[in-house]
Amino acid sequence: MEQRKLTNSMRSKFNACHRAYKIAYVDLIRPAKASDALSFGTAMHALLEAYWGGQETMVLTGDDYTDATLRCLFEGYKAKWEASDAEKYERVGAEFGFEAPLMNPETGGVSKTWVLAGKIDAIAKDKATGKHIIVEHKTTSQDIGPGSDYWKKLPIDGQVSGYYVGASTLGYEVDVCLYDVIRKPTIRPYKATPEENRKYKKDGTLYAGQHECDETPEEWKARLMADIAERPDYYFQRVEVVRSESDLSDYLFDMWAVGREIADAERIGRWSRNPNACSIYGSCEYFDVCTGCASLDDVTLFRKAETPNEELDSKLDMQKVKEIFDKKIDAVNDVKFNIVKNLTK
Repeated sequence: MEQRKLTNSMRSKFNACHRAYKIAYVDLIRPAKASDALSFGTAMHALLEAYWGGQETMVLTGDDYTDATLRCLFEGYKAKWEASDAEKYERVGAEFGFEAPLMNPETGGVSKTWVLAGKIDAIAKDKATGKHIIVEHKTTSQDIGPGSDYWKKLPIDGQVSGYYVGASTLGYEVDVCLYDVIRKPTIRPYKATPEENRKYKKDGTLYAGQHECDETPEEWKARLMADIAERPDYYFQRVEVVRSESDLSDYLFDMWAVGREIADAERIGRWSRNPNACSIYGSCEYFDVCTGCASLDDVTLFRKAETPNEELDSKLDMQKVKEIFDKKIDAVNDVKFNIVKNLTK
């Protein structure tokens, strides 16, 4: 039986709602249009991929205001980090796909069903230590100031732990993950005040907060750029995330467990719904289907994915994968996490 990829996204989806996992990863039915938040994050990610890959790129979304926002954030990002990054890091590259053996945390055996899979945003070398670092990009609307709630889950974030495993599989020994976060603007382009709501001062000008016409993309870009320049720490933050062998053992245990749970659900053919997950990050993309207000057959709402892991299949380094899976089980410890040894100390 051919092994299947198990990603952190799959784990998160299954843990949130078994039914949503089934629709997305078994039936391969996905939203026909990405959410605005996802589209913005994807566009920002493309700019950062070029930055860490040592390339130049231009991203156009088709919306002048969104393009202006992306350009402002990217220019602000470079103003904040480019000089210090050049001094501290040697850029190795961006977008490293990986596959790694999924080990049974109790026996050390390798799963015949699943392989861990993912894609590392970027890898760089610390010029001072000569060691490699992982770079993980995020965009968010949340507060990212030091001490904010945004950072509290990082000690147990499975995605970061998976990147440690993946980097080791690809031959990079890493000491730290640089969690690189950009906050989306909370200010918005000005819109014209409806005529019936306009209030004028004695001098004929509108009161503060009211506008006779929409702000142009150029005006919006200038205002946003000024805001970013005035408070860069509001928009850009980085935190170094470290993983111990114990942390990685916990991660592999979690992934092994969810792999078994998915297999059990497939075997019995039952995929329970979780109403508590319907409003996570806004609204579940399948909420209207579950409530009977939409159909998965509606091609205006949904599309058929070609593979369960579309985001991974384009840039996977197959030579690196082959080197791993040509080895015998006693070489799996090259991944650097001897789970059995850790648990029996």
